[in-house]
Amino acid sequence: MTDLNRPQTGLARISRYGLFVPLALGGLILLFFNRMALSNLILARGDTFLYFYPYWQVAADALRVGRIPLWNPDIFMGVPFLANSQVGFFYPLNWPVWLLLRTPYAVSASILIHLFIAGSGTYWAGRRTLGLSRAAALVAATSFALGGYLTAQVEHINQLQGLAWLPWFFVSLAPVVASPDVAPSGRAIARSILLIGTLFALQLLAGHTQTVFISGVAVALWLVVHVVQNMPRAGAGRYRQLAWLVIVLAAGVALAAMLAAVQLLPTLELTGLSSRQGGLSLNEVLSFSWHPIHLTRALLPDYGQSLFTEYIAFLPLTGLALAVAGGWGWRRNPALRPWLALVLVGLLLALGRFTPVYYLLGRLPGFDLFRVPARWLAIVALGVALLAGYGWQRLWLYVEEGRGAAARRELVRPLVAAGVGIALLIVWGFAAGWVAKIVPAGTEAPYTRPTMIALLGWAIEFVLAALLLSVILNGPAERARSATVELLFLGAAVLWLGSRGLPYNQLTTPEAYFDLRPPQARLIALGACVIPDEPCATPPGRFLSLSEIFFDPGDAAEIESIYVNQLSESALYDYIVAVKHKEVLSPNLSMITGAPAIDGFDGGILPLRDYSTLMSLILPEGAATTDGRLREYLTAAPDTRWLSLFNGRYLITDKTGDVWREGVFFDRQHPVTLGDDPVAVADMPEFEATELWLLAEGTPPPVEVMASDGTVQRLLPQRLTGADLYRLPFARATAPVAISLLPCPADVVDCGVSALTLVDARDGSFQPLVVAPYRLIQSGDVKIYENLEVQPRAFMVYDWRWAAGSDEAVAMMGEPGFDPRRSAVVTGQRVSGEPPGDGLGRATITHYSPESVVLRAESDRAGLLVLADAGYPGWQASIDGRPATVEQADGLFRGVFLPAGEHEVEFSYRPRSLMVGAAVTVMGLFLALMLAMIIVIKRPAGRQ
Repeated sequence: MTDLNRPQTGLARISRYGLFVPLALGGLILLFFNRMALSNLILARGDTFLYFYPYWQVAADALRVGRIPLWNPDIFMGVPFLANSQVGFFYPLNWPVWLLLRTPYAVSASILIHLFIAGSGTYWAGRRTLGLSRAAALVAATSFALGGYLTAQVEHINQLQGLAWLPWFFVSLAPVVASPDVAPSGRAIARSILLIGTLFALQLLAGHTQTVFISGVAVALWLVVHVVQNMPRAGAGRYRQLAWLVIVLAAGVALAAMLAAVQLLPTLELTGLSSRQGGLSLNEVLSFSWHPIHLTRALLPDYGQSLFTEYIAFLPLTGLALAVAGGWGWRRNPALRPWLALVLVGLLLALGRFTPVYYLLGRLPGFDLFRVPARWLAIVALGVALLAGYGWQRLWLYVEEGRGAAARRELVRPLVAAGVGIALLIVWGFAAGWVAKIVPAGTEAPYTRPTMIALLGWAIEFVLAALLLSVILNGPAERARSATVELLFLGAAVLWLGSRGLPYNQLTTPEAYFDLRPPQARLIALGACVIPDEPCATPPGRFLSLSEIFFDPGDAAEIESIYVNQLSESALYDYIVAVKHKEVLSPNLSMITGAPAIDGFDGGILPLRDYSTLMSLILPEGAATTDGRLREYLTAAPDTRWLSLFNGRYLITDKTGDVWREGVFFDRQHPVTLGDDPVAVADMPEFEATELWLLAEGTPPPVEVMASDGTVQRLLPQRLTGADLYRLPFARATAPVAISLLPCPADVVDCGVSALTLVDARDGSFQPLVVAPYRLIQSGDVKIYENLEVQPRAFMVYDWRWAAGSDEAVAMMGEPGFDPRRSAVVTGQRVSGEPPGDGLGRATITHYSPESVVLRAESDRAGLLVLADAGYPGWQASIDGRPATVEQADGLFRGVFLPAGEHEVEFSYRPRSLMVGAAVTVMGLFLALMLAMIIVIKRPAGRQ
């Protein structure tokens, strides 16, 4: 017994007050994540950079000014913001980091916090469900929190946040399954319901719904195994425990739904209107299955060799051996069986398309909503971590409680089996290459043989672990005790070395996020208000980026010279990739700059189905964008009719398709095929030239050139060199004020140009030209064109047709002769008379904010006001203060029928789902408070 009056060392005080474990766990997390925790470097890759940073930036900006961000006007031509659960706006642990830290550092802080939560939960799950000692539970906590699977998910912050709460479910259920013969007390039931409800609610609010589903299945499976194994010894009350578990789980889920209703109801409404409503196809469900050829590199530390992060679930060889030793005792210790079941079922489900089971499950509700079966590795990682803790405890007890022959045999068998299994796994890493020729891996993770460094690392750890285990099993007691601890240090060292290639160690300079690139700055300037610091009445025109990132920035050499001695090769690579993403304004970076985009990027429940349907007007026939991005399908600028209707004022492209010929540069972004009408150059630069050069793959057209003095020359192309380069010499040097491409003779079927450039043969200078309706307004690493025929964000039409749904509406819009400047298609039931067919009017936006738009409309007759922002349930309209019906115009946009005259029209976004959800959440909080009172309030003495 400790003498409280005797002075104690600092370590003893820490241990006595229960601080050793959290300090040890926190210290290990800081050691592993030292660059993220103790430097200014940031994550700048993948979904973190393109998805979570923009969403977190907008959410944090709104929170700091006391606004709830309901609507997002900057992607997909308008979508709900808060209803997208992946934002995690109501997740309580997001608010502090949003308010206190800048976005990249808020993400980093959240990663560290949730790793600690995950580790702490695993520690207590080991203590409560397996009876682990503090040291053994710490082994389990470290294996899960710092193991390969969880730390590989740091780029998906909402997934990590949800997974951090997974172990806590089993902590909360441990008292309920502990005594199957005794009915749990009311306080125990209330505590379990409150904890289960709170945990599911936290996962729902974190925003990764698949994690909630995986957790629910894992909890149900864990409970089923407990119930089944307890039934033979439960006697007459064999069904009592099952009844209590069903009650606790159902009540917990109901409480979670109430607590998260403020997020859940808007999300369910959005899901019903999503392009993914009704579930995914079986092929999509099976995508990103855990390919068997990756087993070796997925389960063993890879020592810097990268693998697709969804497939990583490694532990040190030592940890895997301890897990086998722990799971080997399932016959004697029933508490191990639920965890062993989780590991086996998780492995089976993670294989996805490589097991027939998932072909059946993929058609069931729940399973049909999610891709990436490999994410079932989450429950494998947790189960293996706890089994590893139990395996280490078996070794420790063997050393401490006497090392008999029987006990030794009980340890030797699983350790030998583990050694053989690991050896076979290493062999498989090389043999899998033969399988890859028959069943190839996906492009995200092609087969790669283990490197010599990895092989050497495995061999060294295998030998050292074997030597330490030999000492533990056969050596002197004192030496065996120290070898047991040394085994942990070996595992920790291997875990640290093996994780150096994971994303959280691939950090780069904060300039990757905070610095503006020229195209970003230009679009910001173009959309700026005339009066600085005043709110803009009219929103800036939208842009569409067609550029991939297959180019090198013009300042790449300068970047390398600055950072070559400061950043690793991989960090420098990530920085340059981030620079290129900002150059082309990849989705969803428009949310950061405030320059609205036509498209966006989302791997969840966006885009809206109506948006995807409308995009069929500009996508190639048969193509459909699943995540909202358009540039992957468009090789050229879309039909100007639709780009203009979408308020697409700016077009961003790179120069990878442009060419130099005979020392002259040609901009090939806008090829022209001539029909019956001439095509003009939209914006003539002041440039004196002696000739015009053309690139034409077919027959080049005749050209009409007007000089500044009004003289007109009609020129015929002359072949210059090659099969596609032509020149048209002028009669004299002139600065043209107009150039038109004329139709070819009727018998020519392939008439057009790929590019045209003015050339001054006197000094070799040149000026590339762009055909109407585009004007080049910036040329650097990428080019920005302005669409001179863009329609305003709000406009009047006087001719409309009615369609039953968005599919029919888009089909009608695609009919020949449809002019979106003069006509519209209204979706729904006919509510007005015949359209007048013609009229004169205009609409001016006087106030524009995400949730409110005010317009001043003038019209000489009744017409339809179209606002080219997406419509959605919750948008309301008023005309001169009187409520009006919001119609769906042109398949997606908001419309209002206006009488003749001058009117003020206001659109406001007030989603009923949010208000109902908030009311239900308040009721859920009240119920949670009642449960807390039942737990806290003690019963009077003598009452049962």
